[in-house]
Amino acid sequence: MSAIVIAMLMASCSSDGYKSYIPGDSKIIGKIDLKQFFAQTGVNQEKLMNDLASELGDDANAIKDTGIDFSEPIYIFGSGKGTTINFGMIAKVEDQEKFKTWFEKQSKETLSSESGFLCNIDKEAGLAVNDDVVVIYSSTERDGTTIKSGLSKIMNKEGEQKIDDNPLFNKVEGLASFANLYIDMSIAPAEAASSLPIAGIKIDKVRKMILGIDAEAKDGICDLLMNVKSDDKAVQEDIDKNMSAFGKISDKALDIFSGNDLGGVVLNTDGSKIIDLIKEALGDNDDIKQALEMFNGILGKIKGNVLAKFDASGQYFVAAEGQNTTGEINSLVSNMGDAPFDYGYSTGYMLFGPKGANLTDAMKPASEKMPSTLTDLMKNRRQVIFVNVEKANNIQAQMSGSDNSSKAFSEVIDKIKYVTFSMK
Repeated sequence: MSAIVIAMLMASCSSDGYKSYIPGDSKIIGKIDLKQFFAQTGVNQEKLMNDLASELGDDANAIKDTGIDFSEPIYIFGSGKGTTINFGMIAKVEDQEKFKTWFEKQSKETLSSESGFLCNIDKEAGLAVNDDVVVIYSSTERDGTTIKSGLSKIMNKEGEQKIDDNPLFNKVEGLASFANLYIDMSIAPAEAASSLPIAGIKIDKVRKMILGIDAEAKDGICDLLMNVKSDDKAVQEDIDKNMSAFGKISDKALDIFSGNDLGGVVLNTDGSKIIDLIKEALGDNDDIKQALEMFNGILGKIKGNVLAKFDASGQYFVAAEGQNTTGEINSLVSNMGDAPFDYGYSTGYMLFGPKGANLTDAMKPASEKMPSTLTDLMKNRRQVIFVNVEKANNIQAQMSGSDNSSKAFSEVIDKIKYVTFSMK
C-alpha cells in the first residue's frame, strides 16, 4: 500500500456512527484530534493546510479531496491473543466516492468490491471503506487471509462487545488531550519472560497495568505525559513503590540548561532504591543479581538529580548527583586512555563529557535561562526528556545541507517551542 496514502490518512481525523466500528474487545485505544491540536497550539489550521497543499505542487488538492472528514478525530485500536497483535486506524468518511478516486490516484492501486464495502488488501496491511468509515488494518501475522478476515469482521461489526462498553475507550473519550494512546497490558503474552522484571515489576503484574500517554499543548510546549495505573490494589502498591525511587526535579538541576540548548534529560532518583527494587523482583536470579552488583559502583552512588545536556551543536554532558567515591572535591580525571570521554567530580556531582571538555564549567548556571513555563512544568515531574524544536530543526537542516524548510512545518515551529516526554 502506498506510503503517501497512509501518511495522509494519519493527517486527517466523530460521529457516534463511525466510532461503532472500533472493535469492542480492543486492548489498545488511541485518539488524534486535530481540532484540539489547533485549539491548544494556536497553529492556524487554514494556513497550515494551504501551505501543505502548495508544497504538494500538482497534487495541491490531494489533502482537500480525500473524502475524509478532517473535523473529526481518528482512532487507533489494537487487540491480541498469544503472540499475535492486530491493530488498525479508523477515520470518518465524508464522501466514499471521493475517497475512492483519491486513493486510486495516489496509490496507483484499485479498490475491489466486497459485501457492503470496498477494500485493498495485501500481506502487510488492508484498507476498507464504506459510507461511514475508512479502516487501515494489519496484523503481526503478516498474512493476507488473516487481514482480510479481520477487516471483514470490523466492517460488518461482528464483534460481540460494543465499543461503548469498553472502559479503555470511555477513558480516552473523556480526556482533553489532543492525542493519546492507552494500552491494557493484559495484551502482553502471559508466557513472555515471566521471570523478567519491567521497571522492577514482574511480567505477571505488568499484565494488570494500564499504560497511557497523553499529548497536550500549552504555552508553546507540547507535553507527552506518561502514566501507569492499575485497578489491582497490590499492583498499584508496587507501582507506587517503584515511583518512590524518583523524586521531583530541583531548580539546581534546571539552572545549568540554557534556552539555546538542543535539549536534555532530567530526573531525580535514588540509585540504591532502584537496585533494591530490581533485586526484590528478581527473587533468586543470582546471575542477574551479580550483574547488578557490577553497576552498583556507579548506580548505587547516585542520589539526587541526574541530567544529560545537549547544546545547540549536539555536544553532550552528563551529571549525576551523589557520593564522591574518591573523596576528592572538584577533581577532574582526564587520563582515560582510549576512552572517548572524561569524567570527574564537582560540587557533589559525578561528571561525564567529551574528552578535553571543561566539565566543571558545565555545571555553572546558564546565563540565558530556559522559559519559566518549561522549567515550571519540569519541576512538577519526576522524569523529563525535552527538545528545543527550533534548534532540532536547525541541526537537521545543517545535516541535510538544505535551508529549504517546509513552510507548513515553520508554522508549527512558530507555535510549539519545546516538546517534552515526561512522567509525574
